Amino acid sequence: MTVRPMNPGEESTVASLIHRSTNSWYQSKLGYEIFTGKPEDTRIFTDTYEVLDPGCCLVAELEGKVAGSCFYHPRESHVGLGIMNVLPDFAGKGVAKALLEEIIGKAGELPVRLLSSAMNLDSYSLYTKAGFAPVAVYQDMRMPAGHTLPPPPAGPGSVRMANTGHLFGMVDLEAEIAGISRSKDLSHFLRSQGNHWTTFVHVDASGKIDGWLASIDHPGCQMIGPGVMRDENAAMALIHMQLSQARSGNPVFLIPTHETILVAELYRWGARNVELHFAQVRGNSSPPGGIIMPSFLPESG
Repeated sequence: MTVRPMNPGEESTVASLIHRSTNSWYQSKLGYEIFTGKPEDTRIFTDTYEVLDPGCCLVAELEGKVAGSCFYHPRESHVGLGIMNVLPDFAGKGVAKALLEEIIGKAGELPVRLLSSAMNLDSYSLYTKAGFAPVAVYQDMRMPAGHTLPPPPAGPGSVRMANTGHLFGMVDLEAEIAGISRSKDLSHFLRSQGNHWTTFVHVDASGKIDGWLASIDHPGCQMIGPGVMRDENAAMALIHMQLSQARSGNPVFLIPTHETILVAELYRWGARNVELHFAQVRGNSSPPGGIIMPSFLPESG
């Protein structure tokens, strides 16, 4: 087996691998597919990550084929481990383990952070055996198709469309709440406003940012997140605003299971659970100072 960076021109190969591997697991274990569009739609992952972190997609080559892939995201405070996939034909051959060991080696002393499905015990075992530990549980939620939202929640502060002038405030807030810094990702959201990405900030009465929430609307990924908020008031206002946007699909959003007030309000709005995910960290992590909503793209939080 050879672990190497993805070569130029292999983007569609890796996108097809992501599509086939993910759908194969979900279809066999849970009876449905995550990616309902074309394999080429999942190029949103390779294309986004090559913009953010050129050369940071690793592939495992086995028997002359690209058998697996994984992305990693070096950031100021940590290394994010992105979507990992192995073709069903090569299951049980140590492909994921080889990719993970390579990324852990590249991280050095920095913590490595990831999201993993709580439904996939093989994945859970892979990471915990490598020294990762769950630090939070998230329930993946979605509004029923065609569902009508209640009126926006009343509360102090207001929601505004984010712009590049908000970048430093957003970065500082995430550092305070989540204990991480990833200005590259936040800058990408703001530069891409209107091009699949939509980002809002919530400001308090003094005009200070106390929450922000991004989303992506693309055939390969329809999701609300990532984002951070000081409290339930900012979270509810931002989630409602994102859910109110015209979209081509029905986005998923991840809510911390321990945020019972927020979860109860979302149930009242009509939200339903889809899946569970663990946030896992290898290395140091700090308790959250507010509400954290992670995402699968980019997975550097």
